Amino acid sequence: MTAQVDKTNLALDDELTLSVQVTGVSGNIVMPQLPSLPAFNVYSREVEQSSINGNTTILFRYVMLPRFVGNATIGPVRFNYDGQVYETQPISVRIYRATPPAAIPNNAGQVQQQADPSLPPLERALSNTAYTHAGQPFFMVAAVSNKTPYVNQSFTLAVRFYYSRAFHDAPYQKPTVSNLFLEDLGSHEGSQTIGGTLYRYQEQRYQLTAAAAGKATIGPATVRYHTGSAALSAFDRIFGGATAGPEKTAMSNPITINVRALPQEGKPASFYGAVGQGYSITAKVDPQNVQAGEAINVSITVKGPGNLKATQNLNFPHLDGFKIYPAAATAGTSTTSNGDLQSHKTFKAVLVAAASGIYTFPSIPWAYFDPQTSSYKVLQTTPVQLTVTPATKAEGGFNFAQGNTVGNGVETLATDIAYLKTSPARVENFLTHCSRWAVVNWVMGLLVVISLLFAGLGRKSLDKKKAFLTAKNQLKKPTSPQAVSDAMSLYLQQRLRVSTASLPLKEIGVQLHRKGVTPATVASFTSLWQRLEAERFAPAHAAGAAAADYASQAQQILKHIEEEIK
Repeated sequence: MTAQVDKTNLALDDELTLSVQVTGVSGNIVMPQLPSLPAFNVYSREVEQSSINGNTTILFRYVMLPRFVGNATIGPVRFNYDGQVYETQPISVRIYRATPPAAIPNNAGQVQQQADPSLPPLERALSNTAYTHAGQPFFMVAAVSNKTPYVNQSFTLAVRFYYSRAFHDAPYQKPTVSNLFLEDLGSHEGSQTIGGTLYRYQEQRYQLTAAAAGKATIGPATVRYHTGSAALSAFDRIFGGATAGPEKTAMSNPITINVRALPQEGKPASFYGAVGQGYSITAKVDPQNVQAGEAINVSITVKGPGNLKATQNLNFPHLDGFKIYPAAATAGTSTTSNGDLQSHKTFKAVLVAAASGIYTFPSIPWAYFDPQTSSYKVLQTTPVQLTVTPATKAEGGFNFAQGNTVGNGVETLATDIAYLKTSPARVENFLTHCSRWAVVNWVMGLLVVISLLFAGLGRKSLDKKKAFLTAKNQLKKPTSPQAVSDAMSLYLQQRLRVSTASLPLKEIGVQLHRKGVTPATVASFTSLWQRLEAERFAPAHAAGAAAADYASQAQQILKHIEEEIK
C-alpha cells in the first residue's frame, strides 16, 4: 500500500490530489480509512481497479481543497484487509496564500495579480505568467525551476494548459529540446483564480538534465483544441447537439537555458558525474566468511536526486589476496510520496579469495558536486572485515570424463564428444510407420484447427449479437431510469468489456474511444449517463415518462456503437 500527492506546494485557490494504491487484494472493495484532514476539504473520490495475472490493484483518488495557509501533514492512510492493518507514510505539503491583485497597474493599465512571493520559484513563475493572460479563455504557460543549471544537474520543466470554457479533441505536443535530456514526470490537474475567473489547468512535468556546458533551448509545447460541442450526427443534433467550432492552437513560451560547466579545481578522482544534494551510499558484502577459492558478492548502491543513469561506473580498487571481477552496473528511478524523482545506481563485483587470512574490504569513495555550495563532496562506504579459511575441498578442475588406459601406453585424459546414440536403433513399430504419413497428418490437423476457428468465431459473433439484443429487449419497457442505466451497463460489459462500476465517467469515455466509438457517440453517451445518474440520486420527473424517453435515447446510442465498432 502506497500513497502520494500530485504536488507538495499549492495556493489556496488550487487543489490537491491524493492517490492511494493497494496491490494484492481480492474480493469486494474495501475503502481505506483516511486520517483527520483539518487543512483540507475532500470533494471528489474515484476508484479504479485492474487485474494482471490474478494480481489485483486498486487505486483510490481523493481530490481536496485547502482551507488555510501554512504547513500541513497528511497522516497515515489505513487499510484493513484479511485481519491485518496496513499504513502509508505521512506526507508533508505547504499551502500558500492566493495573492489579490496588486495596487500598481501594469503597462496596459490593468491591475496585475502577483503570486505569493514565498512560493517556490517554479510554482511562482507559472502563476505569474498565467496572470498576464487574464481574460483569455485558453492559453499555455511554461517555466523551469532553474535557468542556470550545471552540467548533469537535474531541474524541472512544467507546462500548463489553462481553460475557463469547455473544449474537446485537444491533442498535446510536448516541447522539443536541445542540449538536454528529457524524462517524463507525469501530469496532474489543478485550478487557479485569474482576474476573478476560476481557471482549470492540465500540467505536464518533465525532468531535464543538461548534457554539456553552453546554451540549451526548450521549444514551445502546443495544444490544438476545438471549442463548443463535438461534431455530432443528425440523431445527436435532435437532442440538442451543436457542431464544433474551428480548430485553435495554444502555445507555451519558449525558454533558453544557460548551462554552467563544472569547476576543475578540487575535482576528486572518485567523481563520476553526479550533481545535486541528498545522496547516500551503502555497501553490501556477502558472505563475509568463506573458504579460499570461493566467491564473495559485493554490491555498492548510490541513491539520490536527479539522473544517475548518465554517471560513469565506479572503479573498484585493487585488493591484495583477491581476484576481482566487476559486473555491469544497473540504474533506475522511483517516485517518492511527495512526487519527486529518486534515482539509484548499483555497482556489483565478485571477489575470489586466493589464500586464507583476515582481510578488510576497504572504504569506497564516491564524490558528487553540490550546486548550492559550488563544491565537491565525498561519500565513503563502511569498511567490511572478511575472514577466509583454508579450503577443505580438493580442486577438481574440469573433469570431462574419467581417465582410462587403453592398454597401448596411451591414457585418455578427457573427452568433449557427447554421442547422440549410445545403443543400437530399435525396431520400428506401427506408430513409427504412421508418423511417416506426414502429409495426411498435416491435412487432418489443419482441418481440425479450421473447424475450431470457425466455431470460435461463430460463438463470439453470437455473443456480440446477444448482448445488443438483450439490451434492446430490456429497453423496450423500462420501469425506471435505473433500469435504463443497468441495461446500458450490462451491454458495455458483455460487448466491449468496459465496466461502468469501477471506472469514472471520464475513463469510460476513453475506453469507448479506444474500442472504436466516435467522439460524437461518446459525447452522447456521456450526456445521457450524467442525466441517468442525476435521476438516480436526485429524481425530478415521473419515473415512467422519464424512463421511456431515456430508453429511446439509449437504444439509438447503442445502435450507433454497434455500427461504429464493426
